[in-house]
Amino acid sequence: MNRLRMFSIGIAAMVALVSLNGCSGGGSSDTTGEVGEPVQGDWAVIHELSDPEGLNPMVTNDAASSALFNRVYEKLLEQDFETTDLYPVIAESRPTISEDHLTYTFTLRKDVRFSDGKPLTAKDVVFSYKVVKNPLITDGAALRNYYESVANVEAKDDFTVVVTMTKPYFLAEYFLGGIWIMPKHVLDPKNLTDGYTFAETTELATAQANASLKAFATWYNTPEVKRDVSLNIGSGPYVFDEWKTGESITLKRSNKWWSAGKDKWNPAYPEKLFYKVINDRSAAVVALKNGEIDFMEYVPAAKFVEELDTVATPFIRKATYKTQIYSYVGFNMAHPILSDKAVRRAMAHCIDRDALIKQVMRSLATPVNSPIYDDRPEYDASIKGVPYNLSEAKRILAAAGWKDANGDGVLDKVINGRLTPLSLSILVNAGNETREAIAVSFSDELRKVGIKLDVRKLEWSVFLENMRSRKFEISIGAWVNDPIPSDPFQIWHSSQIGNKGSNYVSFKNSRADQLMELNRIEFDEQKRIAYMKEFQQIVADEQPYVFLWSPVYPAAYNTRLQNVKFSYVRPGFNPTQWWVPKSMWKYQESQ
Repeated sequence: MNRLRMFSIGIAAMVALVSLNGCSGGGSSDTTGEVGEPVQGDWAVIHELSDPEGLNPMVTNDAASSALFNRVYEKLLEQDFETTDLYPVIAESRPTISEDHLTYTFTLRKDVRFSDGKPLTAKDVVFSYKVVKNPLITDGAALRNYYESVANVEAKDDFTVVVTMTKPYFLAEYFLGGIWIMPKHVLDPKNLTDGYTFAETTELATAQANASLKAFATWYNTPEVKRDVSLNIGSGPYVFDEWKTGESITLKRSNKWWSAGKDKWNPAYPEKLFYKVINDRSAAVVALKNGEIDFMEYVPAAKFVEELDTVATPFIRKATYKTQIYSYVGFNMAHPILSDKAVRRAMAHCIDRDALIKQVMRSLATPVNSPIYDDRPEYDASIKGVPYNLSEAKRILAAAGWKDANGDGVLDKVINGRLTPLSLSILVNAGNETREAIAVSFSDELRKVGIKLDVRKLEWSVFLENMRSRKFEISIGAWVNDPIPSDPFQIWHSSQIGNKGSNYVSFKNSRADQLMELNRIEFDEQKRIAYMKEFQQIVADEQPYVFLWSPVYPAAYNTRLQNVKFSYVRPGFNPTQWWVPKSMWKYQESQ
């Protein structure tokens, strides 16, 4: 979809905020208990299920990381927290666009500074594009696909940047303006990026032949770039302060923020944003009740409905909000067994989605049948989900030649000359009770039709690496996207299978590729709708995913936090807007 991020915990949306314990209306705040005018100070303590993958936005693609670096880095353009319309941040205005949609000219503000006090100029913008375009930066693949048509980025002067495209892209303004601007003086002190051109990034062989390009990629691929707080500085309201692995990540308010007091959506009230890692949500709920954390963006549905009692704990507020997320069970189509569409279809019949929505999600979810969100005009409502039907699953498997040849209760078939049992494993990230419950239920149902499925649980960063390296057979995941028209290229195009791209399930279909390519260069919405509806039909037929649902997210927070709002703009909430009355300060003395 659109700058999609692999999802572990929860991302919010503004639409259909359901009234629960004081929260009401899309984008509204908790209005109960506000004391006086907003003040700067104290900390907001936020739950994280696991460590983020990293701190550098060019080489990280998980939602947890995004929630952090959105407070540290800034973009040329950003989305309005309420309307989602683009507005200028580092740029003075939205770009001047040529009639052929191939040239975008940005004029930068002259007062922007990085948190170390150094000015942000056009050189930093060109550098940021060169990082994205470098094909040897392996963990940049998920982001890079949105910039494949960028032919050149030129600094005309210190505050004018011209981007030239090889072909039009209907979302170009959003992505060209939406790149995080990184400090060249920190991340490229040897000026290695000056040693290669944008033209040299387009072909892998050409890139590998350039010593400067190769040396820079080698440096940028190091773990230090992902996690060293001294290397990851931006121009935003907060700076990375400390990362204690497995414990916490701390952001502190920048005392050199160029836009302090001028940014409508980032007032930066808290002195610190303290992200506390608790990799068990039951323990996190206890921590919330004990006042050890202030905010949980996702409370397991059963605990939210049955265990969070706001009468017994009146300092806790509950809220639910619709999300732009879909959950799925994904099949690795490169696997010898799962390469057979009949097996994938049969297994899909073994998921009782309606029962899972009621039992696991406590009805806080709506079914989805496609990778396109149902509030988009390009969504194909004619596609129906695969019904739970064990008899049909058995029939399909038998027709595909699967039989229990040795009487051990597991179906077998000769594949590549060997008798192969229908025995697989499913991968989930540890600590995610919802996914574990889905996996266990799925395993139980598959056993009834003769399929053995083992459940494997891995820590989040290891889980992600297994997904990117295709070291899995079946997995449970989720994707979240931005509130813009659909571009499924990142996850579904065959070019995104290799080099750690986001097409984890190795989906490959030539017509689907063609439709996604046509979609990108089409500015006529009705034609894009037609392309996307045909694309969805192909995905439904191929069955690479079993689409599950879009969750209605249950959040909870301590009432000492004022002005808690939810939005489509990721990560769905903005802790820089929260403030704590001085009478409720816990981590900082009131002056």
